[in-house]
Amino acid sequence: MAAAPLSVVILAKNEAGRIRACIESARWANEVLVIDDESTDGTAAVAESLGARVLRRRMDIEGRHRNWAHAQAAYEWVFSLDADERFTPELAREVEATVRGEHTFDIYAVPRRNYLGLRWIRHGGWYPSAQVKLFKRSVFRWEETTVHPRAIAEGPTGTLRHDLLHYSYRDLTDFVQKLDRQTTLEAEKWLADRRRIPLGKALWRAADRFWRAYVSKQGYRDGLWGYVLAVMAGMYQLLSYAKYWEQRRGTAPEAVVAPFTELIRGDEHFDRPLLMSHLCAYRLAAQAGKGKRLLEIGSGTGYGAWYLAHVAGSVLAVDADSKLIERAKRLFCRANLTYEAMDGTRLGVPDASMDTVGTFQVIEHIPEPLLEQFVREIARVLRPDGLAVISTLNLDHNRKPGGRYEQSPFHEKEFTSAELDALLRRVFPSVAVYGLYPRRRYALLRRLKKWGLNRLPVWPGTALQRFFRDGLQTDDHVLRPGATRAAIDLIAFCAKQPRPMPTALEPA
Repeated sequence: MAAAPLSVVILAKNEAGRIRACIESARWANEVLVIDDESTDGTAAVAESLGARVLRRRMDIEGRHRNWAHAQAAYEWVFSLDADERFTPELAREVEATVRGEHTFDIYAVPRRNYLGLRWIRHGGWYPSAQVKLFKRSVFRWEETTVHPRAIAEGPTGTLRHDLLHYSYRDLTDFVQKLDRQTTLEAEKWLADRRRIPLGKALWRAADRFWRAYVSKQGYRDGLWGYVLAVMAGMYQLLSYAKYWEQRRGTAPEAVVAPFTELIRGDEHFDRPLLMSHLCAYRLAAQAGKGKRLLEIGSGTGYGAWYLAHVAGSVLAVDADSKLIERAKRLFCRANLTYEAMDGTRLGVPDASMDTVGTFQVIEHIPEPLLEQFVREIARVLRPDGLAVISTLNLDHNRKPGGRYEQSPFHEKEFTSAELDALLRRVFPSVAVYGLYPRRRYALLRRLKKWGLNRLPVWPGTALQRFFRDGLQTDDHVLRPGATRAAIDLIAFCAKQPRPMPTALEPA
């Protein structure tokens, strides 16, 4: 067969055992280009011995890696091939005829025969399983994401008639290992996209995927294999969710500080609702300071700085109470965490040295004549592109209409949203004050508690007691622009120049 004006681009990593058959099935093309992902088994040497052009690049993000590979092709027409795929002679002739002659489309999907070991799986959505493979590189690219990137095409897509052979998995063990890797990437993608995936939604998706694979797409016709693969299709959703939940909970502040709950209750006199609203502000600072230099002013017991150090690149925690600082040094030790005794109105920190500055329910303890100086010190140490996160209680929430309100004897100045905004704008050109509100479930349970139902010795009293003692989470709160009387706390974001502000509680 004469060489066709086409580049066959093959992605490979440690495929020395399969790359030969793959390349030999594609030698009719004018160019075979292998992109080797730092293989250690001689994959590149095998490919070069068969006349393929080999380039080396480490896989970072799948979609980006594929786009880079296709950009290296010598020809406008590209066939994207994986090392576990093979041309049949019929498909090769069809592709050659398409690129040589007149063609209706610039992008073509190709049906694939997917194999598990040597068994062709014909049902359950495994066949024809057409995927975009042949295209003009000028009109096609992949979404740059880590798992299952979407095809982004400029124009309609045709479908070729003949099949591509896809030896997807060597055996069931290989299938399970790849399932493990793919569900890890899926969970990471959900977190990176800041999706909220409820358990109910994950269970529904799992059941739906099983039903579609086994019943709707007739997986039962493949016998026991069809059943096993339909179960695995549902397991994909459950495993992805479990890993998503594990990673999300692993970086949640309440999970990190859980071993110190009794210490926090004793020192701070916080019940669970107060602790969770307090930790929401820490969570937002961690979100802004991930991998960066972070300063906490007024670290108190030290548990918050301990949490922040799990997320930030480095944390400097300062407090005016030297005894608290010395105890925090003993209790909360991490290589990237430093405690220093320091007055927040006279910080011994270099100018513009911090990416993120956080101070959480500290500003109400600052004497009123020193408030502006305190805010100016925050601005001084903050980098030009940095972000300050400042939280305080919401005076309007605590001061009930028509009732008598006594300010805490420990507080110098309590703030309404308007007062806090006015103070911060004296120093920062960019300020956004948000309210921290209870989500619907939490708001309902607060109402039931207010009615006294938590004092009942039976359900629902016992359920309310458990929730307010151990069940309440930071996820039970929501951040909203502006603050009404319903906002539990005020959380302000301040910057020296215009920049995007956090708008939601997300995993750090």
